[in-house]
Amino acid sequence: MTVERPYRQTQLVMENKTTIEQAEPIDTNLTKIKDWINRPGTAVLHTHANVDADAAFSAALMLMVREGAQGPSSTDLEFLPTDATVDTEEALAVDMMNGSSAIKGLDTGSAFGELVSLLVKAELIPYRLYKNFAEQLNLTDSGKRCNDRVALAGLVKSWNYSGLGDREIVSRAREILEGMMKGMAKHRRRRIVSSRMPIHDGVALNLSGGGLDRRTLSRRGAFLVINEHENIGQSVVLTSRGTRAELDLNDLSGALPERWFIHPNGFIACYGSMKSKKNPENSGITLEMLCKEVHDWLIGALGFTPTEVLF
Repeated sequence: MTVERPYRQTQLVMENKTTIEQAEPIDTNLTKIKDWINRPGTAVLHTHANVDADAAFSAALMLMVREGAQGPSSTDLEFLPTDATVDTEEALAVDMMNGSSAIKGLDTGSAFGELVSLLVKAELIPYRLYKNFAEQLNLTDSGKRCNDRVALAGLVKSWNYSGLGDREIVSRAREILEGMMKGMAKHRRRRIVSSRMPIHDGVALNLSGGGLDRRTLSRRGAFLVINEHENIGQSVVLTSRGTRAELDLNDLSGALPERWFIHPNGFIACYGSMKSKKNPENSGITLEMLCKEVHDWLIGALGFTPTEVLF
């Protein structure tokens, strides 16, 4: 025991030293991208010519973040040979290996994966927003097998085959990333609205005219939600709690006017929707009567009166 103990301490020191040494490049890259993002005036972003998925999405991500901080047209995008060296302070080179201003992400698996990790650490993007994209590129850019449905490499190849140039491809990639960012913000607003939406005996009532998050409503105890929006229509939609309870809105067909549509799988009944907008005044049933019919049917189908879940 007395012989093994010093060895164990030495081993722990070596392991900690190795961990610190491995972390240094990440810290260096973190400082590098923060300085570049915060740099006043015009900065330069490089990636390699004939962009692949890693180059396109890495460049799109950094353009989006920097121009979000410094304003439109604050960054010049330039394409270089993949073996070019980039050392200038005002420049950042993504998915490139040579020079003090280059970030390749070899240890992570992809430049995009490393940039996402660094931007999350810097609290400049949400943690989960691009996580799946990063994990996929960490595989495909390292030459590893990937069976994910969102095939970023194939997407970029398709853009290339259709005749788009490098700059256009980066622009398309940016549209996707920006759309995801806006979608996450919208989803957060829906969760907030749904956390305050009234629920009575398992029925949520949505009259706000905006989107909602049925998962939040389900967690609060709603089996379904009744919607009425001006110039959109009326609808009854099951939440996941209602689906688990094996509810089928086809059973409501006798209580609803014939002009209503009920999906064959029974998860939605509606007169009008975002895909086919209608005036709810022409639905053939008042909101008050719709709420009563749905409420009575739900209690009968469940065999009990549900209560809201407080959390």
